[in-house]
Amino acid sequence: MTAPNRRTFLGSSLLTGLTLAGISTAQSTPPSAAPKSDLPTGTLDKVKISRLIAGGNLLSGWCHQRDLLYVRDLAAAYLTEKKQFDTLQLMEQSGINTIMIDPMQQPIITQYKKERGGQIQTIVSVRQDWGDWSKPNLNNLRTEINKTVDQGPDLLFLHGGYCDALVKTGKSENIEFLGKALDLIRQQQFLAGLGSHALEVPIACDQHNIKVDYYVKTFHHDRYWSATPKANRKPFSVDGNRSLDHNEFCDNIFCLDPEKNTQYFAARKQPFIAFKVLAAGAIDPKSGFTYAFENGADFISVGMFDFNVAQDVMILKEVLKDLKRPRPWMA
Repeated sequence: MTAPNRRTFLGSSLLTGLTLAGISTAQSTPPSAAPKSDLPTGTLDKVKISRLIAGGNLLSGWCHQRDLLYVRDLAAAYLTEKKQFDTLQLMEQSGINTIMIDPMQQPIITQYKKERGGQIQTIVSVRQDWGDWSKPNLNNLRTEINKTVDQGPDLLFLHGGYCDALVKTGKSENIEFLGKALDLIRQQQFLAGLGSHALEVPIACDQHNIKVDYYVKTFHHDRYWSATPKANRKPFSVDGNRSLDHNEFCDNIFCLDPEKNTQYFAARKQPFIAFKVLAAGAIDPKSGFTYAFENGADFISVGMFDFNVAQDVMILKEVLKDLKRPRPWMA
């Protein structure tokens, strides 16, 4: 069976998809009282996590839009508080037990749990407050970590864009700062995850003998139309300036060298959470899920609207049943 294209939006009805997946569509019933679907899981620091993790960006409307300038406004209009809570509830009913979020999204989860009785776990990226991230400030980061911990996360990792900004400077002291930042997380009795878009980030940590407990890294193949040509890909361009030249970066590629990523993680013993596995909607889910898991990811984080959930859950189960995976599961 060929998986439907992710970008067909509402090409098939949500109700049909949910019925096929055996998932209840009654949104007023707390997840604990509704039929639940089981998903394969792994364990990070005694936290049992579904192999499919929800991405927090589509929940709050932070959508990559390439040159479709209306997309974020559309998402913001669609994602009312009720829709956010309904989507979280649907994810839990589907077997997705964890969501990966920014600290600014924690209040959404807290309110959802209060109103709907949800139990979804959170993996939260931590960073300094918004500003010039190329200038590290340990006190500011400690304050932000403490505020995040006060809201009850299950796991913490250093924000990918934050780590990219520090390593991009090329300054040894900024790379060494990442070691101090990871230690701040451990001081709060959490495993310390390292996030990044650029593979240069974990490589730099290796060169400076910085201990990493697990990785959160962008990872997708480049077999889609809008991918920047390989010869034009520039280090640290992800989340950088956007070009009008079709052969340059324009919010369109998030893993610049997937083959090199595969080689790197093949040699790592730490767990690896892959995100942007669909290149922000450009890759068919079956293709993206298969590529990520067969090439070493232990978990995948995927941004999902409510109408994506049933399809993605079914595809995940199909992919994991017939997986060819050289790298052992590390979680």
